[in-house]
Amino acid sequence: MKIRLMIFAPVMLFSCISYGDETFDLDTPEGWAMAFMTSSAQNLGQMPPQSVNISDISISGELSSIPRLTQEQQKVGLGGSKDEDLNKSPAFGRLRASIGLPWDINAEISWTPPFQINGSKPDDLWGAALSKPLFNNEKIGIGLRLFLLRGGVIASVTCSEDVINFEVYTDENYVGCVGLSNDRLQMNHEGVEVFLSFNNSSVILPWISLASSNIDSSVEIDAPLFAGRETSTIHSSGSIQTLSFGFNYDVGENRRLSVSSSYTPLEVKRPNDSSDNDNFWNLRVGLIIGF
Repeated sequence: MKIRLMIFAPVMLFSCISYGDETFDLDTPEGWAMAFMTSSAQNLGQMPPQSVNISDISISGELSSIPRLTQEQQKVGLGGSKDEDLNKSPAFGRLRASIGLPWDINAEISWTPPFQINGSKPDDLWGAALSKPLFNNEKIGIGLRLFLLRGGVIASVTCSEDVINFEVYTDENYVGCVGLSNDRLQMNHEGVEVFLSFNNSSVILPWISLASSNIDSSVEIDAPLFAGRETSTIHSSGSIQTLSFGFNYDVGENRRLSVSSSYTPLEVKRPNDSSDNDNFWNLRVGLIIGF
């Protein structure tokens, strides 16, 4: 009997540890959540492409809002039946540096500092872009920007602080979380953005842009459960379009304030579809300093 138990125990332990790799469409609850969070970090431009001289340098900082989701919108786990803690940081920030290249091309690199906010922290999150003005006269300007972003965010989404305060296998903690999860959301994407600016003699330059991004998102789940540690990876990929509008304001010599808003339409098919606002919409504010 003891020998039988010794053989059976490792089998029980191994069966408690879950490994998986699954792909979801963008309109599933899981895919929508990944697309929503990736939209919050989209590497969009702060201003229309401008004519630059070789070695022109500028630095900038940007802060953008992240909409707060309702409890119903956060039901994205297990096909839309499990609550996930998606309301982490209320804002997303990045630093940028750019340099002028030949042929009126501006090269840009960006980076998000790994500051921890409400249990979430950027992890090697950086971007790059090339932009160029295509047409410019006294009334309008047209420009093109190619961009990409690599990296992700680490956060306790599967097993959050609120969930682990409840007893395992209760309604509030029915998957059996016994500690904070260490989940990693990868927000890779690349795309193209076309700008239309409305030139005038004032210090304010209004503009609109349309971007199309190919996103390749994934979540590496690492959750300590009562039955064992769950380690799995889910993927989602597809294309999203974003409309932005804003203005740049000259606040001084070689200094510009940028204010804009971006709208990304997103669709999701939920088991009980009661939400009428699943699109992404944010506000962005930044300061650009040229040298």
